[in-house]
This record gives sequence, C-alpha cells and structure tokens, in this order.
Amino acid sequence: MKNLIIFGSPGSGKGTQAELIAKKYHLTHLSSGEILRQAVGSGSDLGREIQAYQAQGELVPDKLIIQIFQEHLASLNRQDFILDGYPRTLAQASDLDEFLKDNPITAVLNLQLPEEEAIQRILLRGQSSGRSDDNAEVVRNRFGVYRAQTLPLLEYYRKQDKVIDIDGRPAIEEIFEKISEQLDRLTS
Repeated sequence: MKNLIIFGSPGSGKGTQAELIAKKYHLTHLSSGEILRQAVGSGSDLGREIQAYQAQGELVPDKLIIQIFQEHLASLNRQDFILDGYPRTLAQASDLDEFLKDNPITAVLNLQLPEEEAIQRILLRGQSSGRSDDNAEVVRNRFGVYRAQTLPLLEYYRKQDKVIDIDGRPAIEEIFEKISEQLDRLTS
C-alpha cells in the first residue's frame, strides 16, 4: 500500500494517530520512542548511551539512530510501514531516502499543533505516565531541538510534494477521520 511518516512536534499526537493508521491500513508501526525505550531497557551500552541523550531532551546522534532504524526496516522484508518519530534530522531523512530508494516514502502526515498546546499535552501526559522526560525543563529543550533540527524536514519533504497537513487540535477521532480521508485518496 504505502510507506508513511507521521510528523509533528512533541505532543502533537503522532504515536496515537500512528497506531490507529497502522491498524486500519495494516501497516507496521515503527515508533522511534518505543524502539529507543527498548534499547534503554535492555541495559546495554547502547541503551545507556541513548538514555543519557534522552535525559537531557537531546536527539540521539544520527549515526546511532540511522543504524537502529536501518536494522528495523531491513527486518520488515518489504512490508508497508508508518514511521513515528523518525527521521528527525535532514541527515536521517537523506539516509532514509537512499535506503528506501526502491520502495520510497509515499506521504508525510504533518500534525499541526500550536507549541503551547503541545507543551500542555506533554505535561499532562507526564503526570499520568510517569515518563521522566515529560517535565517542563526537558520539554522546553525538546521543542528547541525540534525547531532547530526536525522542523526543517517539512521543507525537505514539501520539495518532494509528499506533505499532507492535518490540524492536530481536534479530538483524536476527528483527526483520524481527516487522515483516513487523505490516505484513501492516495490509494484511489
């Protein structure tokens, strides 16, 4: 069917929407957060290195994240997928395009949400999830990193005519309905 990227700021609902999309369209959901949490949970040297970056609200270096994602993508054996939280830098996007040259990204779903609303969502999530990286200081740093390193990806994918903008403010179900309408158009 397709290979997708779900894009948006921290707290924009990427993970929630990616799970719904994966289920409806029978895609493999590759979440950078989940993959990195598994690496950290393994207690390996790589996991401890990743944890140190995350504790500061920093991105894991390109070299490490590219390696991890290439391994996961290679294991899919050409199954269709949705990437959630990857790529996050221009170097990662360029490497991904090269890696997927025979089966490229079809579309980038861009969840648009004002920064202050996203921050409030994350802080509320932190109160219930217990995630140590969902506190005000780390969240503000994550947004600084997002603006500097990840936001430029939108222009990169717009030049490829792959970006579909979606309003990330409504209820989860309404956002998913809008995404589904867009994806259904891609396949018709």
